[in-house]
Amino acid sequence: MGICLFSMVFGYAQDATDSLKAVNLVGLKFHVGSVLVHSRELRPIKDSYPTGIELDFAWHKISQKAWESCMCYPKLGIALTYWGYDNKEILGQGLTGLFYIEPVFNARGKVNYSVRAGLGLSYQNSPYDSISNPNNLSYSTYLAFPLQLGGTVHFRIKSRWLLNTSLVFNHFSNGGGRKPNKGINWPSIGVGLAYYLKEFEFKNREVNNWRDIGSPQKRLDFTFFLAYEEPRDYLFLLSPGLEIKWSRQFARINAYTLGGEIMYDNGTGYALEQEGDDSSPVKAGLAAGHEFLLGKFLFSQQLGVYLNNPNPMHADVYQRYGLVYRINKNLSTGINLKAHGHVANFLDLRIGFSL
Repeated sequence: MGICLFSMVFGYAQDATDSLKAVNLVGLKFHVGSVLVHSRELRPIKDSYPTGIELDFAWHKISQKAWESCMCYPKLGIALTYWGYDNKEILGQGLTGLFYIEPVFNARGKVNYSVRAGLGLSYQNSPYDSISNPNNLSYSTYLAFPLQLGGTVHFRIKSRWLLNTSLVFNHFSNGGGRKPNKGINWPSIGVGLAYYLKEFEFKNREVNNWRDIGSPQKRLDFTFFLAYEEPRDYLFLLSPGLEIKWSRQFARINAYTLGGEIMYDNGTGYALEQEGDDSSPVKAGLAAGHEFLLGKFLFSQQLGVYLNNPNPMHADVYQRYGLVYRINKNLSTGINLKAHGHVANFLDLRIGFSL
């Protein structure tokens, strides 16, 4: 997970530095939020109000090529945030590290706005323990995987200084690796400052019809993925799978997708074994979805239905959320989270080939 994210960040940062088509930005932000109780089992953590302090480092792309990807100037960055979850006895504190993509619109103006999607790795200090912390059903591991989605309004107060206010949705869970794993969901409001490390100017570029730049993007992806689960202590399971997916662009940064997957689910195999069932753990499903096309990055969301679902604990409908980095026209790598309702099933690493 960490190696994959580092490779994506380093690759993009190196491109930004070598081509001198990006400027660096640092920021500081304070967050206040409220935990959402999405299950009866989570009542012990109701009325919890997390607070956070975020440090941010970003590469803000300013090239013509970056502009043409969205008629905007996109940012990529790393955000480190310390969170106090308010309910110290149960939830404790945490530290999240997020890699994010953030298209910025009207960047030349005094007021501009952006949309951020991020994911990464987190550490929290008070996991579930059957004796010392039995009420924490939100997480059971010290390490977990945070997700963030939201928007920010930026007010330019000087040429290199911005005042920011954000509304974001935050989530973390261990990706289904170990139970209990209800996760924590909390929206938060953030206020902060950002500073560009050198003087520069966003060029006033022409807004073109995206179809004039080229034909709509079309891809047929063949993706191998490997999922990880730990259904009980010291039992580590890896599950291989294959996804075939068709993608077609229908707007400047949007594409629809349709595909199917098949996997040998060792987590399901373990669940069946506990039930005394010797059925095959092979699972298969069809899914339709959407992709944000952000240069070399793809942020995807899918809703799927199983054609074969032997797991007695899983509903017949699932969701997938993924971030993929396109190494070149044909090769890609990334991560993907699979969930059933509000409960994460697993996180997988993937490598794909596109036609």
